Amino acid sequence: MEELRPLLLSIAYRMLGSFGDAEDVVQEAYLRLHREAAVDSPKAFLTTVTTRLAIDQLRSARRQRETYLGPWLPEPAVDEYVDLADRAALSDSLSTAFLVVLERLSPDQRAVFLLCDVFGYSYDEVAGIIAKTPAACRQLAVRARRRIADNRPRYDASPQERDELVRRFVAAAEDGELDALVDLLAPDATFTGDGGGKGGFPRPVHDAGNVARMLIGAFGKFGGHRLAFEPVHVGGQPALRIHDPADRTVAIWSFVVTEGLITTIHGVVNPDKLTHLQASEAPARPGPTDRPRR
Repeated sequence: MEELRPLLLSIAYRMLGSFGDAEDVVQEAYLRLHREAAVDSPKAFLTTVTTRLAIDQLRSARRQRETYLGPWLPEPAVDEYVDLADRAALSDSLSTAFLVVLERLSPDQRAVFLLCDVFGYSYDEVAGIIAKTPAACRQLAVRARRRIADNRPRYDASPQERDELVRRFVAAAEDGELDALVDLLAPDATFTGDGGGKGGFPRPVHDAGNVARMLIGAFGKFGGHRLAFEPVHVGGQPALRIHDPADRTVAIWSFVVTEGLITTIHGVVNPDKLTHLQASEAPARPGPTDRPRR
């Protein structure tokens, strides 16, 4: 049964955007299984309980986010720091930009979309998991796909081109080259920072010029604190891990590159959302390992 834990964590993390909450949900699912006298299919039982607990947790979390200080972003699933299997097939569904899009869905829509479109469950199977009819699940999936299609980021550049663009971005920001940085940003570029009241920016910054000036100021401050920038990936997309001389992660910036320009930067600086990425903990901490098919 422990072999199912990676799949359960994958579902719960994508539902909740939090490693800690995902682990709590999966642990509760196992506890409920152990309290049952007899279970015909532990996998079906655990998947059902995990999904239903995640739906309930997500509803509660959304109410809590109404009082969250500043923008809310999911905890970043950095490819190099969490154990990701079958990365090519499922990594896109772990990108910060994609998880932000999922926030637009209702909890039921999110569950149906993830189970059907990411993990390959049938409507009949999902109906049993979330206690709805197959027809209702089909309708939830249609609405979810429509909302996602309207907002899903487009990744039309190759991974090498995206990584090179971010490398040039770092060089321009470190050197304070405003014009060069503006040239790398889409005119309507946006920077959204999640500090949870403990740092970062209280609201998104819009427009290439404003974003570039903010970034140059941020990089100047980083340099004063002797912070370093490590190129990493979040859900297969380019990102920066910003860390101090002791190799403690202080921020993760994730990038969306479209048509050769950076359109969106998501910056997580809330320390509560980075504990799973600290150098001493990251290799041992279980991440949302993917087991896509049953």
